[in-house]
Amino acid sequence: MKKKLLFLFLGVCFFAGQVFAQQITISGKVTSADDGTPLPGVSVKVKGSAAGISTDTDGRYTIKATSDQILVFSYIGSITEERPIGDNKVINVQLKQDAKTLNEVAVTAFGVKQEVRSLGFSTQNVKAKEIVDSQQPNLVNAMQGKVAGVQITNSSGAPGSSANIMIRGGSSLSGNNQPLFVVDGIPVDNTTPVSQAGLAASTAPASNRAIDINPEDIESLTVLKGPAAAALYGIRAASGAIVITTKKGSGGAAKVTYQNTFSLDNVNRLPELQGKYKQGEAGNFSATAPNSWGPEFAANETVYDNLNNFFKTAFAQSHDLSVSGSSERSTFYTSASLLDQGSIVDNADFRRKSFRVNADTKIGEKLTVGGSANYVRTDRTSVPQGSANGTMGALYWPRNDDMTNYLNPNGSQRVFPSGNDNPYWTIQNKPITSGINRFIGIANINYNPFSFLNLTYRLGTDLYTENFKAVRMPGTLETDALKGAVAQNTNTNQITTSTFIATAKKTFWDDYNFSLAIGNNIENTRIQTLTANAINFIDPTFPSINNTVATDRSVSENLNRRRIVGVFGDFNFDWKNMIYVNLRARNDWTSTIPVGDNAFFYPAISTSVVLTDLLKELKLKSDDQIFSYGKIRAAYSNVGKDAPPHVITTSLAAVTNTFTINPRGFITNANNPFGNPTLVPEFTRAFEVGADLRFIKNRFGIDFTYYRSKSDNQILATRVPPSAGAFITYLNGGAIQNKGIEFVLNAQAIVKKDFRWTIDINFAHNKSIVKALPGALDRVELSDAWVAANAAQGAAFLNGSLFGINGNVWKRNAQGQLLLSNTGYPQVQTALANIGDRNPDFTSGITNTFNYKNFALSFMVDVRVGGDVFNATENSLVRSGLSTKTLDRGSKVFDGIIESTGLPNTLSVPLSQNYYQTIYANQGYDFVEDGSWYRLRYATLTYNMPNSFLAKTKLKGLAFTVTGRNLILITKYSGVDPEVSGSGAGVGGSGSFGFDNLGIPATRGVDMGLRLTF
Repeated sequence: MKKKLLFLFLGVCFFAGQVFAQQITISGKVTSADDGTPLPGVSVKVKGSAAGISTDTDGRYTIKATSDQILVFSYIGSITEERPIGDNKVINVQLKQDAKTLNEVAVTAFGVKQEVRSLGFSTQNVKAKEIVDSQQPNLVNAMQGKVAGVQITNSSGAPGSSANIMIRGGSSLSGNNQPLFVVDGIPVDNTTPVSQAGLAASTAPASNRAIDINPEDIESLTVLKGPAAAALYGIRAASGAIVITTKKGSGGAAKVTYQNTFSLDNVNRLPELQGKYKQGEAGNFSATAPNSWGPEFAANETVYDNLNNFFKTAFAQSHDLSVSGSSERSTFYTSASLLDQGSIVDNADFRRKSFRVNADTKIGEKLTVGGSANYVRTDRTSVPQGSANGTMGALYWPRNDDMTNYLNPNGSQRVFPSGNDNPYWTIQNKPITSGINRFIGIANINYNPFSFLNLTYRLGTDLYTENFKAVRMPGTLETDALKGAVAQNTNTNQITTSTFIATAKKTFWDDYNFSLAIGNNIENTRIQTLTANAINFIDPTFPSINNTVATDRSVSENLNRRRIVGVFGDFNFDWKNMIYVNLRARNDWTSTIPVGDNAFFYPAISTSVVLTDLLKELKLKSDDQIFSYGKIRAAYSNVGKDAPPHVITTSLAAVTNTFTINPRGFITNANNPFGNPTLVPEFTRAFEVGADLRFIKNRFGIDFTYYRSKSDNQILATRVPPSAGAFITYLNGGAIQNKGIEFVLNAQAIVKKDFRWTIDINFAHNKSIVKALPGALDRVELSDAWVAANAAQGAAFLNGSLFGINGNVWKRNAQGQLLLSNTGYPQVQTALANIGDRNPDFTSGITNTFNYKNFALSFMVDVRVGGDVFNATENSLVRSGLSTKTLDRGSKVFDGIIESTGLPNTLSVPLSQNYYQTIYANQGYDFVEDGSWYRLRYATLTYNMPNSFLAKTKLKGLAFTVTGRNLILITKYSGVDPEVSGSGAGVGGSGSFGFDNLGIPATRGVDMGLRLTF
């Protein structure tokens, strides 16, 4: 008996060994047959077996099988390929596009992938390679010029600066007009503080928090443009959504990828300064005068280029390391990233360290569990801007004086008595620092109890703490900080999201496909801010709140909380995958609206028809040679929006008083809104139609969209009389209408064996018009966007643009004649007027990609036509006497009439310092300029080492890249760059884009790097 068992055991071992011996490792690469690009996420399975993996981001895979088995390669939108293994250890596959389905997939609600052909609304994908090619540390900037209808404005050239993003204009008069950001199915924070620790918005523009996302971790990015596309995400997606999917493990065997980039940046452009007149007052030289209103330079005098010499070459570097892989049941991806970005001014930089782990595993045949964890540490050191006491104070410094000589022999600041801080002293003695620790964690469960039913639960949190500190050392000329000042805050922000979805799918009679998803979504937001300020340092060398007396300190705490509970449904029906209907609905309950009105319902309906398939079904079309693909679509939606937290009740200040009946009671906090318990939700109703047409075997395509939306019953922050005990309150009223068109063109201009040329063009035109305002209001002003000593500000005008410029103008009569003073000078009108529209007439992005053997060249031309910019920097130059506008210092007879007499003016008046500083600079109209541009946003050249070389090494891939950024800028704008946002991306409503206000100049640069895989 023992011998029989021994022989049986040896036989089993021999048989298992034979089977194992027959297994071989097969690897390869899957690419597109159309353009040769790698295809990530292709399913590679052993036919008749559950064994299978997916290709990685480079289209590569590794799998084990036996020589008599068959590999099946399948990908959404492509024709499935089968390849027998035989003796092959390397199997490369090119998948052809399925004309019936196409291959484009969009990630829509809660991480669900849908074929674009089935969608009745407009979406647009941005490829991961396009994001990386742009070489932008800020993810928002990486989307510039790539998506029709998306307008992105960088705030300045400072490292870590914020970027504003809007989709199809704005839908709010005073609230947030930026889209919701979603990462792997959960909302994440992309807010930008308007101001921190009590500093003015323009002094220290903060970063937007999407800058924490490492672009190298992104697998795909989908832009959901309209409310219909973003309906299931609820309230926060009223302005659209940016849906990001991060990389997952794939490709079989573990793969290690390392990438680095080294960058050099310089100032792109600087304003022209006059070099004719030197330091002084009223035409006379004065060595103590802070401005340039003195006599002309002598022929042999030195004219210093203080502005240009202030800036230097910035150096930056980034390093990314990732390890990924998969087995038949599990996947993993882990990455580490380091970004160190220098500045064109000393003592300013931005550093980001990022660590990510994604993993999932299949338990049994029905259950999959997974999750991800992302830790980010960002540190930013910046310098003040936005005023003469900031770094751009160089625009004030007289050119006969060497600005680099900023210290006296005793070490104190060398200044002009009535002037401003020297910029060199500023960058050494007024640092602004912030440090952020951020954690994004996600856990998900996916269960398929039946073939037709899927249950998904996802729990995620986005938590970060920011420590902000701004110091002004003793010796500054700022009157509120002569003996030193420090302002700091600690901000803790957490968004926790719980989502459950049950999805049922069923096909009836072979041709009718149904799916229904119902779910619940709960979102909790908690923001806690502790702010402390102090002045008058006891020890002048120690910048600390502890280095002040108690009476010179102030501390405050603010806590904001909001909860949104929603239920939603998503019903889809199609007939033969050619006629689609989608019904969506959501009901939300919010904590920021009074009980009784805090529940609101909003539906959406969309449809699409694939014309080419329908024509074939009706026997009216036989092939795809000319008209390859055609789809028409339409959508209508209604999405709600709630109020900011804690504005339905009046808050009280943590101070007492001695002048009321109850002398020890709290008083109204005048810095917070006066409460309005009658607020109700606002709604945006949107309609869009479009078509997607492709020709000549899909070589040429055009996608067209027309849309129209109206946002009613706006929740608006507006000023109230001082008798209310507050400055502002929130009320319902007002309407905004957006309408526009979008085109997306793409063409494979040349397709040869070794050479390919593809062109992608997007075009968008949008108008945001204010159709109604509450009461007698004719405009909504933004106090956070004041510039040029209050000569202009951002504002929304009734029956005018949402993105107007509200500014001072010359006083005129009904006939347009200037009404002059008795001395013959123009007068500034008391009431401000609409002096410009910052919204462009249209925007466009043109991307060309050339592939020749192992070389790839991609470049993008970014176009903006129209859109005004208020040049507050030029206004400052006028006040300082360095503007070329002040070169005329003679006399002039202004064409107009004397207001007091009505007679034509004949008085000749001097164009003096007094005129330029107190009259001319106080009107805004002459500082509004055309902000149109044509720019080469980036050009990237890549060389991939050939397979013949890689075969001799252990490397799977090696590529070298060179990128140029902002190399060419064509514009009539006289300032630094028309792409500006004076107070950063945090200003809501009309925003602060289009205001050039003494910010760090934009840069142009070159990047060099390599990517290797092994």
